[in-house]
Amino acid sequence: MEADIKTYTETCNTIRHYSNLSFSVRVLSLVQGLTIFATWLVNYSKQDYLILISLPLFGLLFTWLIYKFHKGYYDSTGFFIERAIKIEESIANENLKTFTHFKPYHDKMYGSKGAKIITINAPFTFISIIFFIIFLVSGIKWLSSMNCSCV
Repeated sequence: MEADIKTYTETCNTIRHYSNLSFSVRVLSLVQGLTIFATWLVNYSKQDYLILISLPLFGLLFTWLIYKFHKGYYDSTGFFIERAIKIEESIANENLKTFTHFKPYHDKMYGSKGAKIITINAPFTFISIIFFIIFLVSGIKWLSSMNCSCV
């Protein structure tokens, strides 16, 4: 029983660790996204089209990379929540089964891809949409500067 308690404690610490990392990475995605967007805004009037087109592409790539970190942390948290639930099966007191009671709410909140996009993945979605829009704006500005009849 004492080994289960020690394992459960370490599992809870690991869940907290990965949860904090996931949150930090989501905040990082907003900071990097807004920083790159601000840089793009500063350069918009300078008509340096290489920078205007490169910034949103770099931003999308970097956002994807940060998202992959988040996805790893999120998936690891899910693994350790399952592990905690298995350990909780040996606990007699129903009030102490925190993750057993938490999991149904977690699954309901983040169960579908749509729910994940507008909740836990919202920073990546928001920043990616901004980068896609400014990429289009940059391309249109570049084409119109060449007096292209495409625009």
